[in-house]
Parts: sequence; structure tokens; C-alpha cells
Amino acid sequence: MSIQKSILDKAMYQCGDYPMVFPNAYKCPDKLVQWDDVERCLNNPWWYNVEILDNNNMKVPMPTVPEQWHDTLVPEKSVIFDLVNDHKTFVIGKYGHHNRAVEELLDEIETRFYVNCDAHVYGALGGASSFKIHWDQPANLIIQIEGKTEWTLYNERCSTLIKYDGFPYNPTESEVTPAITHTMLPGDVLYIPSRCYHCARPDNKRLSLSIPMWHDPEYQSDRKNYRLSHT
Repeated sequence: MSIQKSILDKAMYQCGDYPMVFPNAYKCPDKLVQWDDVERCLNNPWWYNVEILDNNNMKVPMPTVPEQWHDTLVPEKSVIFDLVNDHKTFVIGKYGHHNRAVEELLDEIETRFYVNCDAHVYGALGGASSFKIHWDQPANLIIQIEGKTEWTLYNERCSTLIKYDGFPYNPTESEVTPAITHTMLPGDVLYIPSRCYHCARPDNKRLSLSIPMWHDPEYQSDRKNYRLSHT
């Protein structure tokens, strides 16, 4: 097990669900994602969800082209690479089945808790921005892969009376109070509870892996590695 065992200890979450930081809690984080993986994903936008953020933390609209054999529209690869090479922040979704290291980590989490996980890669080649203060429906684990990012997690959460519609509220600094501020270094792990307000402030070239954990899922992923009987 590459991740610190205490992170998956159910007892830690029984009588409180608070933001937590686990320094140096994932050994060899580059097993999860490297820049070669990023390049492969950006070159295959029909297999992965690729988003780019501008300097105002907003998603960049990208021209799309049809893909004959996939019955879908995908962003133009040349535009993706121009934006990323211009040091814009990128987000790669549907990374949860990318390699065995990721699959095994998600399987550990899903085996311990009644959740279904995906993995999203966040990064940039240089100084760039990230999302404004916001909340997410699923709880998240963040693993810093390369570089550093300052995170602030706040005491406030969005009430479950508010339906998640894909556009969570962005409070101002005056509306929330910091619970944790921590500069994430490679191997550090951050736990963000469901609906907890948070904000990342990245610093120069970096990579991180976000693991959203969907509670009480309708489906579970089969992460077993099957073999062919070809010999």
C-alpha cells in the first residue's frame, strides 16, 4: 500500500468530518501520473475529459471537431496544446482507469468505504490560476505529484438543502473563515469533506491528482485486472 494507512481508517471519520492534511503520506506519487501521461491524455480527448482554465479561473471555450468513429465532438488538439504551452491550467477527467497504480489506489478506497471514485489530473507548465473558492458534491482526496500548491480549506460548508447544479456558489473571502492553510509538496495528501469550501493557489509548474469519492453510488467500478488465456 503506497498511501498512508491512517487515511483509510474508518474510525477517523466516525465522529467528525473535518479537512485534514497528511504530509508525505503517498510514497512515489509519480507512479500515478507523469508528464508523459499528461501528453498522452491531451492527445486523446475522446477518451479523457479535457478542460482548460483562463487567468480568471473560468473554463476556456474550445472549438470542437467531430470524431468519425466515436460519435462525439472533441476539442481541437492543436488548441489544447497551444493553451497548455501558454501555461494555462488544465484539468484531465476520466483518469481513473489510466494505469494500474491509479486503479489500485481507487480500489483501496472503494473497498474501505462505500464510494465510487474517479481521478482528475490538475496541472500547468508554469504560473497559472485555479478555481475560485467553491464547494464540490463528493468528498475529495488531493495528492500533490510535482511542484507545490497552497490550499485553503474553510470551516463553512454548503447546506445539503442546496441542490448541486454544476455551478456551486463562489463566496468571497469575507464570507468564510479558514480552517486549514497548507502548501502541498510532492507526496502530501489533503482530505476535503463533501461540500466544504476550498481554494487552491498554485505556484508555477505542478501536477496534482484529485480523487472525487461519490458516496452511496448507483454503480461500482470493476477494477480487477483480468488476463487472457492465450498461452
